[in-house]
Amino acid sequence: MRKRFTHTLKLYLLLLPLAVWGCQGNTKKDEGLAATHPELAEELARDSLTVPYSDSTSEQLYNRYRITTEEYRSSGNYSVGNLYRGRMAPLDEASHADARGFRTAIRKGMEEGVNFAGKYTVVSIGCGTGCQQHYVVDRETGKVLDKVQSSMGASYSADSRLFIVNPPDSAIDYEACNQCTPEAFVFENDKFRKLEQQNR
Repeated sequence: MRKRFTHTLKLYLLLLPLAVWGCQGNTKKDEGLAATHPELAEELARDSLTVPYSDSTSEQLYNRYRITTEEYRSSGNYSVGNLYRGRMAPLDEASHADARGFRTAIRKGMEEGVNFAGKYTVVSIGCGTGCQQHYVVDRETGKVLDKVQSSMGASYSADSRLFIVNPPDSAIDYEACNQCTPEAFVFENDKFRKLEQQNR
């Protein structure tokens, strides 16, 4: 009996360090990376970089676009004199490749009357998500003269030849949306001409 007791005691004494080591192993496991790779944990702690969220770049782009747009508008270079007050011609469907296909939408938009550059009507038609086509119709002749595409709409007025595609908007993240960049056009000789972007 004593022999059996001694044998059992030896077995317990052999298993005791194993049990203690196993419990410590679980504790280290809970400590994470520091327990298993202390050198790496220290290096990461020294080299950690905190980058706070900031949309300052997008805000700077918005301010640059806004200022440039306001400079174009206030320059007086794109003003028109008198607004056309004569008879409004019906749509000339043969004047543009898209006129016949979009005749219903263009006719509906023409009901607005002169809304651009003294004698034209801009008719905006959706072409999918984040896509608009802006057609310019001459109200004296009814001809569709030109079109331009935007992602975020357009800004224009009846007394100016200036046409802003994707007008500046502080809600837009300009870093994430490449198609949202504002562009300025002038309407001359029945066509849109893109104005060069001013560097700041």
